[in-house]
Amino acid sequence: GESATTTARIRLRRDAGYPLRARALAATRADGEWDELEIPYGHGLDAWLAEFGPDVVVLAPDELRADVLERLRAVAKG
Repeated sequence: GESATTTARIRLRRDAGYPLRARALAATRADGEWDELEIPYGHGLDAWLAEFGPDVVVLAPDELRADVLERLRAVAKG
């Protein structure tokens, strides 16, 4: 199974996502209005990240990025 030490790398708009920031293991400034965060990756993270919509971009892992994009597409279709 997946260990709790698995992490995800995301970009988060600087003025958004305070609950995500609270869980971040590391955070650095990225370009423009974005910060890059490392957060614990566990079950349900894809649904949680999708709630932040355009304020979040998943950088890694690829599987999480695909899951979040799939959820956002489903929401867009209504």
